[in-house]
Amino acid sequence: MLGEIKIFDDDRQEGIIVDEKGAEHIFDLVGWRGRGLPGSGLAVDFEVRNGRAVQVFNTRVKQQKARKKMPAEPSSLSDSPTSFTSRIGSPWLAKSLIALLLITLLGLWLLSNAPTH
Repeated sequence: MLGEIKIFDDDRQEGIIVDEKGAEHIFDLVGWRGRGLPGSGLAVDFEVRNGRAVQVFNTRVKQQKARKKMPAEPSSLSDSPTSFTSRIGSPWLAKSLIALLLITLLGLWLLSNAPTH
């Protein structure tokens, strides 16, 4: 059967499911087989045994198709707002920082390979 969780009490670990015809079915956490914890408003699929809802799962939702196709706008890396040069502010400063980084790495490499006495 298909239904929706009307309410779930965390303390008592019990809840009520309303099926498609409006009938209410009690279920407990032992019968819950869905993802995460049950909560109000969640669509579920379940079986009824001895007047109780058992084997309660999240309802499977089919993947929806896109409503509208939108063309991608061409952009270059230098024009994007997250590019390195736009965050730094100027291409000259960006090149200077890269040169400084390379000189620092070269100096560290030379220090690590220096002969010890």
